[in-house]
Amino acid sequence: MENNSTRCHNDVIKHFKTIILNGVLTIENMDSRKKAIKLNDYVEKLYGYFLHKGNESWFLLSEGVKDLPIKVTCQEEQDYKGEVFYLIKDYDSLKIPEKKQISFREMIDETGNFEHSNPLHFTLYKIITYTGYCGRINYRVIAPAGFGKDCIINNKIDLGAQAANIYGATYAKLEYNLKHTFLLFNEMGNLKKEDKANMQQFLLATGAYFNSYVKKSRKTSDNLTQEVYDISNTSLGIVYNPPKYYMDRGQEFFDNMFQPAVINRFIPFKMDGILKAPMLGNEDTYEEAKIHMPFYKKMVSTVNYYKDKDIENKYENDDIIEFNKYEERYKRTFNTICKYISEYAKDEEEYHKLSLELYKCFTTYKDEIRKLMGEIKYED
Repeated sequence: MENNSTRCHNDVIKHFKTIILNGVLTIENMDSRKKAIKLNDYVEKLYGYFLHKGNESWFLLSEGVKDLPIKVTCQEEQDYKGEVFYLIKDYDSLKIPEKKQISFREMIDETGNFEHSNPLHFTLYKIITYTGYCGRINYRVIAPAGFGKDCIINNKIDLGAQAANIYGATYAKLEYNLKHTFLLFNEMGNLKKEDKANMQQFLLATGAYFNSYVKKSRKTSDNLTQEVYDISNTSLGIVYNPPKYYMDRGQEFFDNMFQPAVINRFIPFKMDGILKAPMLGNEDTYEEAKIHMPFYKKMVSTVNYYKDKDIENKYENDDIIEFNKYEERYKRTFNTICKYISEYAKDEEEYHKLSLELYKCFTTYKDEIRKLMGEIKYED
């Protein structure tokens, strides 16, 4: 496949949605919470989701969510509790089929294929990000500003992936984005007390690989309700700068913000290097995107093929890779990533090179944080 870095440039790839999804409803338009509504023309309650675009709203039955994105072909105006919306009666699904049109290696290499001062770490970071989207993992990546922590997930989002890159995390943002199966938290500092408590409970549940998360919320003075969120397929990544960046500013960072039980659920990887994305000249980015539409569709089709696919590791890990008895959750995430490393590697030699470097990224940060904060506390 030819090397063409401009097609994955943010200014170009952002037009994918404009071109292919013009007049189309996607998961981005969907409320995160499932609703039950009772309409006058229907005997039974209807269960589904509201979608919003511009000044208009639609209601899509639950079974239609799997077909998003959709183009509505038949709708019926309705009202519910004073809100006017269209009940979707029929639609055409524009979901790109699941088919392996390029190799996993090509997909990784072509995503954010910009020059990087540490290409080995950047390749591992790309594999981790795709693992988070295609499988289920919980992890942290600690890397300097300019590493390219946003680049890969933003490429995925631009191509319509069910993922969210969340800056300035609050619990309200988290709840809204739980419709996605892959969440990336960027810089979690400065959380308010209530947000921090709610976030901690969510991180404990997600990091323990629970299938659901129960949030308690007091709606009236004498009525405590529970909201249940399905997190059975949710991956959670947390990215931030090295600790010294925050310590020099007197700020909290992930490792000292939450109780040890949270820290012990998200395996850390210390990575280095700077992304050198090209500056665009006078390119017509919209026309450039149109040229690359066949490539974008192949990417989407291939990642859909890999999403939730059961990947097996083709190789055995080196004996040097080991986790203590308190790090079983770390081990689970590490081994899941290694499955995708084996899918990427051209041979066993490259697999060992990549997996050993990933393990080094883990032990490097483990040693670093121990020197900064003392002996690591293990708590379930």
